[in-house]
Amino acid sequence: MKSYVFDFAWGTTSYSSSLRNGKNVESRIFITHDPDLKGHQKTRERWKQSVHLYYSDDFFKTMKSALDAGNSIVMTNHYMFVAKAISSDTVKIHVSRAEGGFLDFRLARMPKNYHITDHFTVMDTSEKSVFLYVSDDKVSNPVGNLFVSDGLGYRFTHSLENIIKGPGAVDFETVESLDGTYIANRYDVNHGN
Repeated sequence: MKSYVFDFAWGTTSYSSSLRNGKNVESRIFITHDPDLKGHQKTRERWKQSVHLYYSDDFFKTMKSALDAGNSIVMTNHYMFVAKAISSDTVKIHVSRAEGGFLDFRLARMPKNYHITDHFTVMDTSEKSVFLYVSDDKVSNPVGNLFVSDGLGYRFTHSLENIIKGPGAVDFETVESLDGTYIANRYDVNHGN
């Protein structure tokens, strides 16, 4: 269907399929794609402004641009998060919603420019609010900040700082038997050494 694809996601979820608003197309596919690459496809190195987010509703007979410099996709039942490259080291976090066919991208609104980061992790969206880990590159330890969104998923408030991220996973757990209850492990900078 397409070459030089770095990430992809189906454009419908169980939630978006239940909406009858005409904006969700069952055959929609999102890809991150570099249209200028030629030759052997290499693994993408960090973030590239030449990689863009596209979508197609007809299996790429045609495609449309969804977000310039959109490099990485995180799809949940209600939201799509995209890392938009602003340099080879940093991205801005953009969010779209199922109600808009995942095409209504907005910049995540966070205090202190936390929406500019080197990486982020969507921790949970089961309560229709988003728990989002954002790395903190100003700290030498592998820690970051936890943010919680409003009900629309665009505006975030700072919940906890210095959340520990180990190799491959953030130390954040959902308590299965208690809806809306989470446990996170914080690094105490005053007792770290």
